[in-house]
Amino acid sequence: MEQIKELTKRLIANSFKELLLQNSFEKITIKMITDHANVIRPTFYNHFHDKYELLEWIFRDEVLDEAEIFEREGKIEEGIHHIFSKFYEDREFYRKAFEITGQNGFADTLSDMFTSFYKEAASRNLKIVKETRLSIDTVARYYSSGLITVLKMLVGDNGSESLEDFLYGYRYLISHALYDI
Repeated sequence: MEQIKELTKRLIANSFKELLLQNSFEKITIKMITDHANVIRPTFYNHFHDKYELLEWIFRDEVLDEAEIFEREGKIEEGIHHIFSKFYEDREFYRKAFEITGQNGFADTLSDMFTSFYKEAASRNLKIVKETRLSIDTVARYYSSGLITVLKMLVGDNGSESLEDFLYGYRYLISHALYDI
């Protein structure tokens, strides 16, 4: 039963992703999503409250869950690489997702989720928090903001820089102070 539930969520998510590549987020309706997925509207509402929750689920399912596993294993660099790889592989979708602004904007949703991700990482390495004399929340928000900015550049890039270039640049920036650059 659980497997069917996950398959249904994935079907709805794939339908939404295909529609977002062709339409603005605001123009996509639940009916469009369900018609495209060949399911009835109540099926959507059995799994998601609205299309914002669906978008958040897609990001969590396809990107963040795996990155969090790496982070818990002490492999934060692999987690970051996973995030970059997924955004790069699906950059058209994420480019459109970043266009969603306002109260439930995609960047704001990412900020909350990445802040939690970095809080977990910082709580495992309190050295950085003690040395900066900043709260874990402040440190996490700082890294979250930087990551979102670079991911926006990655998906908005016209192909002039490779995934590896972005990863190398991001690693360099987060491991060096502005004064060192």
